[in-house]
Amino acid sequence: MEKVINVNEAFDDLPFSFYQVWVCLLCFSVVFFDGFDLTVIGVTIPKIAAHLGATPAEMGLAISAGQLGPMIGAVLIGMLADRFGRKKTMFVCALVFGFFTFMISHISSVEELALYRFLAGLGMGGAIPNALAFGSEFAPSRARASLSLYMWAGMPTGAMIAAFSAAYLLPHYGWQSVYYLGGLIPVVIAFLVLLCVPESLHHLVRTGSKNALSKAHSILSRVDKNLPSIGNVKLTAPSTSKAKGGPIKKLFAGDLKVTTLLIWALFYLSFYLLWILFSWVPTLLKQSGATVQQYSLGFAFIHLGSVIACFCIGRCMSKFNKLNVVKYLFFGAFVAMLAFGYFSSSSFYIVIVVSIFTGMLVNGGNSSLMGLASAVYPSEVRATGIGWAYGIGKIGSLIAPVIGGLYLSRNWSVFKICAINGSSALIIAVIVIILQRHMRASVSGEV
Repeated sequence: MEKVINVNEAFDDLPFSFYQVWVCLLCFSVVFFDGFDLTVIGVTIPKIAAHLGATPAEMGLAISAGQLGPMIGAVLIGMLADRFGRKKTMFVCALVFGFFTFMISHISSVEELALYRFLAGLGMGGAIPNALAFGSEFAPSRARASLSLYMWAGMPTGAMIAAFSAAYLLPHYGWQSVYYLGGLIPVVIAFLVLLCVPESLHHLVRTGSKNALSKAHSILSRVDKNLPSIGNVKLTAPSTSKAKGGPIKKLFAGDLKVTTLLIWALFYLSFYLLWILFSWVPTLLKQSGATVQQYSLGFAFIHLGSVIACFCIGRCMSKFNKLNVVKYLFFGAFVAMLAFGYFSSSSFYIVIVVSIFTGMLVNGGNSSLMGLASAVYPSEVRATGIGWAYGIGKIGSLIAPVIGGLYLSRNWSVFKICAINGSSALIIAVIVIILQRHMRASVSGEV
């Protein structure tokens, strides 16, 4: 008798295997790009500004131009991957990101910095949503949100490693050495993806060819050792959305319309908050009297707090109401921003403690949104949904460095910058409450 398997639910009743762990680790490595990029530009801004003779406002514009690339890449390449598959997309995106990150080491003007960051951002923006959506396909439904958050922990991990590396490399080998490293790592990861990552199960089954179905069966058999032979199995990937048309239209079908708009608002404000802090943390700490090693280490400890938060929040999201977790994190993020601004000129050890606290709540809150988006979108539009949300978030990332540069140009205090911008965390918490009420009244229910 033929056994019918819905690949969207294929792992729900199976123990989590080493093969799934391996796939998710590779996706974690791809997400590493975002964190590495976030840190290298942050810790090298003071050095690059001195090298180019640029003002804070000019540097803010160059950093913002670097966020335009991820915004475009996330939206366009995310849709292409939903249609054509994720593996080759991630491979090409990783190569593009690595090459143009390396090219930043040869800049001679602010315009070149903006151009290379834009092009590197195209690759990064295409890789991140696809990695998260791909890894989610290999997770049981019950753990999809928390596993997405664990993979998103690659972002603060990459940022932390880059910051610790910069603390050594900057004073010994110059700012260019950070971009040499930042160009090499993505290329290595790209080839690991090409050689070790399978294609998307959902994509293979939708393709429907004999060869594609055989590949899908082979992938499933590595997790389910009791899977019948391919002749006795029918693989399906039914759509959970009733809307006709492309993946973008499905994001606005039925109850998903309001959900999508609220998710976009959350991502925009969260990424704005993240980048208003992280783009300028080294500069803010330097303004408070920190040395190059101290502000690099302070930045590293912010991301150490973020890594810790990702894994703790992942556990919380699998055990408790996901929207409540997100809501309380952003209430805490507001308090953390106030504390960071108040203690930024204190002793270095106090700054380290406050930095860990701030990273845990600000970046932890941002990370929780990735898990939330993975849970609310069905598999056939998950990469598109995450891609658009990530792209909208990058609009916030694009605006934040410019605003921060203007604040610094006007000689605003660190506390004033943190207090005013930290209020966006309170707005996020209110939007989460609205989303919670909407989902309780929707067909899908609260996640």
